[in-house]
Amino acid sequence: MTMEFRLLGGVEAYLDGSPVDTGHTRQRTVLAALLVDVGRPVPTDRLIDRVWADRPPYRARNALSAYVSRLRGLLTGLDGVRITRGPGGYLLSTDPLTVDLHLFRHLVARARSAEHPATAAALFTQALDLWRGEPFPAVDAPWFADLRTALEAERLAAVLDRNDAALAAGRHTELLPEIETAAAAHPLDERLAGQLMLAQYRSGRQPDALATYRRIRDRLVEELGSEPGPELRRVHQRILEADPGAPPAGPAAGRARSTLERRPTRFLGRAEDVRRVDAAGREGPLVTLTGVGGVGKTRLAVEAAHRIGDRFPDGVRLCELAALSDGAAVGHAVARALGVQQQQGLGIEQTVTDYLEGRALLLVLDNCEHVLDAAARVVDRIVHHCPAVVVLATSREPLGVEGEQVLPVHPLPEADAAALFADRAKAHRPGFGLDHDVEEAVGEICRRLDGLPLAIELAAARIRAMSATELAQRLDTSRLVRTARGADPRHQSLVAAIDWSYRLLSAPERALFARLSLFAGGFDLDAAHGVCADPGTTEDDTLDLLVGLVDKSMVIPRDGPGRSRYLVLETLRAYGRERLAEVGPADRFARRHAEYFTALAERGARAVQGPDERIWVERVLPDIDNLRAAFERTVADADADLALRLVTALPELAHLRLGYESARWAERALDLADPGHPLFAAAAGAAARGAWNRGDFARARSLAGRAHGRVPGRGTGRVAYPADILADVALYEGDATTALQHYRAEVERARRDDDPIRLVWTLYYVAVCQAVLRTPEAGLAAAQEAVRVAEPTANPTARSMARYALGLVLKKSDPDRALALFEEAGELASSVRNFWWHGIALMEAAATRAVHADPHRACQDFLGVLDHWERVGDWSQQWIALRYVVRLLARVGTAADAVALHAALLAAGRPSPLDAARLADLARALGEERYAAATAAGALLSGSMVVSHARAALAQPDQRISRQPKQRRCGDAQACGTQEIPSL
Repeated sequence: MTMEFRLLGGVEAYLDGSPVDTGHTRQRTVLAALLVDVGRPVPTDRLIDRVWADRPPYRARNALSAYVSRLRGLLTGLDGVRITRGPGGYLLSTDPLTVDLHLFRHLVARARSAEHPATAAALFTQALDLWRGEPFPAVDAPWFADLRTALEAERLAAVLDRNDAALAAGRHTELLPEIETAAAAHPLDERLAGQLMLAQYRSGRQPDALATYRRIRDRLVEELGSEPGPELRRVHQRILEADPGAPPAGPAAGRARSTLERRPTRFLGRAEDVRRVDAAGREGPLVTLTGVGGVGKTRLAVEAAHRIGDRFPDGVRLCELAALSDGAAVGHAVARALGVQQQQGLGIEQTVTDYLEGRALLLVLDNCEHVLDAAARVVDRIVHHCPAVVVLATSREPLGVEGEQVLPVHPLPEADAAALFADRAKAHRPGFGLDHDVEEAVGEICRRLDGLPLAIELAAARIRAMSATELAQRLDTSRLVRTARGADPRHQSLVAAIDWSYRLLSAPERALFARLSLFAGGFDLDAAHGVCADPGTTEDDTLDLLVGLVDKSMVIPRDGPGRSRYLVLETLRAYGRERLAEVGPADRFARRHAEYFTALAERGARAVQGPDERIWVERVLPDIDNLRAAFERTVADADADLALRLVTALPELAHLRLGYESARWAERALDLADPGHPLFAAAAGAAARGAWNRGDFARARSLAGRAHGRVPGRGTGRVAYPADILADVALYEGDATTALQHYRAEVERARRDDDPIRLVWTLYYVAVCQAVLRTPEAGLAAAQEAVRVAEPTANPTARSMARYALGLVLKKSDPDRALALFEEAGELASSVRNFWWHGIALMEAAATRAVHADPHRACQDFLGVLDHWERVGDWSQQWIALRYVVRLLARVGTAADAVALHAALLAAGRPSPLDAARLADLARALGEERYAAATAAGALLSGSMVVSHARAALAQPDQRISRQPKQRRCGDAQACGTQEIPSL
């Protein structure tokens, strides 16, 4: 008998094709809540929330148990279908492909990986035919409403991908009516409009296709204030050119990520320049756009990247260097733009090239001129070691790297300059038009400004206060066109343009603008007021002035979640720094900047140990460039106290979220400070932890030793206790007994100090040490206490650590509960961008599944784990993950890959999890010749090659995995594996 479940419409069940009565609405809701997570336990509290939200009935657990009991009765006697309850919650077991939602996702995934468009289109159609209407329409719980919205988005994405595939397969005629209907329902969807244009064009209706473009363009401009995106414009252009091979209108779901923002204003002119960039990028690995400030290098680079980005399977990344004051930070800035962290034992530049080595990606480096040598060094490594990466740089002078193609960016020709002026003037005065007299005045303005886009935009901002003719007349005596002897006249005209706009500001606006030049990488209103305001003024006063600067195009608002942020363009910022002395002592405001961001970091460091961790992470992390500038100011002033305050505030905020750069700052601060300073021990701990993360244990010991046994004060960042780092070195080097002795003593100290955050940390490590000693039962009490202590703190990281510790000591005796705990730990850590605890939770969940639950799922999970540690750059954890992978592959019978990775571990000086007996079994399974070949091949693997080999083995596991029995308990140390060390 075959049971089928349907969620893509009403909640229904069918037995051999006949409907089954699944009860009233609430009982069907329970069934749906279990089917959405089929094969995975759903904790009782989570299930109650899904069914009743914030209005559960009296004794909700009893009501839920009754519904589940009735559902069990309906499913009794059916092969492979059952509902069980374990420590992790309720679990409905059945073949996922008997549930239409999971079958839909399975078919869509197959379609997206299909090689031939016709095959993909057929699979998409099969998936979409499963939809019978709105999912679970009778269920009104908020969780289901959110899920319904998400599923509708999945369905639309599948429809769009199906359209692309069908159009590529030549099915434009039969598809046209359906796309017309969908486009009418989604009139602002550019991808759908492009598909409609393509179907119309290929059906012989070119005028209709062009009319479709005009219609959506008008709506986008009227309703959103924006022009169509580059992909839709490209379809339009190719239809205009009668290109029969015009491509599908949009990217398939899952396209490579891009960090380019959509520009809110139109890109005018420079079509030939964009073609030059495209052609140069096809010929060589480095293209540098050069020209004076304000000529439009950045805008051209971003526009070109938008238009050619589809050529790069791994996407486009934009790295802005303008905020950097020190070339040493270039590598860190590039790594942050790529989303990777420094790998242990490697420099930041080696980390970047290792990450990029196997990727096909476009990297845009903007504003290189002030850190030219450092930028050139990073780019040179990329050019020589990353064959599929193209770098597009902007700089006022070439980088001087081998293979560089330099494309000078010239001012706009007169017609394009006039069009730019008119477009920007309309934004300030909607009725602005180019009649004959106005056209002559605009032409004069653009000639006097030498066609420099930034100068033109600044001048156009003045059109709200005067006519074009008056503006042109003022140029006759204005400093806009005055030059200095020996200077580039175009550059001087830009400086004059900025100067003129500056002189038109009120005195308070001028003062604020000049002081805003102290900020690196942006700022919010609180920072603007805290650093720049005059005594006696209020935050509202500062906001009024800031709005005035935004209106005058001197400050740019930045879109994004959370608090509103603002940016001063680098050219304007450089000018503002020159004006600082005119509006007050420059050193005084630079000092205020350093003090403000030090205080902000200190507030954040306290808050991230409490319930508001997420709020403060999102508040402080956008200001990493300002924190760097503040630290450099403290060093320049030789202000050891302020430097120590700053670096000891950052371990909680930055170290586990952005990478290990701040630990280097801590090392430099130690060299400034008196060892007797109250914060010296915490700074030594922060510096030592960074050396630990880089795998330099000798350096970690040396730095921790500078604390001379002193214990940092309460509230110090969890990772910054010097004695902890010494214990962690011992733990990682095999002396778990010494580490356990240290952490037991620290548990008692934390109890005496009534410090719950410190107590959770030390209890966590007691549990870890016991697991490493293979006595997890001895760590159970510590882990349970950690959970009890963590909950009242409401601190996500503390709660994550405690759940992880409990899962660790239960993974052999109660794997179901351990899995649920690891998943909760990962979710908590991820919610506050804590990449390290998120990663170890993912890893332990995968390792537990590999032995106790589902080897197929474990293979997929370990692919995610390997990707996570590669992004983070933590090779100590990557080696641990690889050991787990070796165990999994050996256990499920993929002998050759297990042997190869075993040999790779040994070649890298890392221990292998396979003992002599297991290796002998693998040798017998393979035969002498294949065993020797696998060993030799593995010994040649190194670094990223090991990870690539592991990925390939996990992506196509041996079919024998499906025949392995699922173990519910494990008493065999080899099968379960010894506990690896989750080291910071």
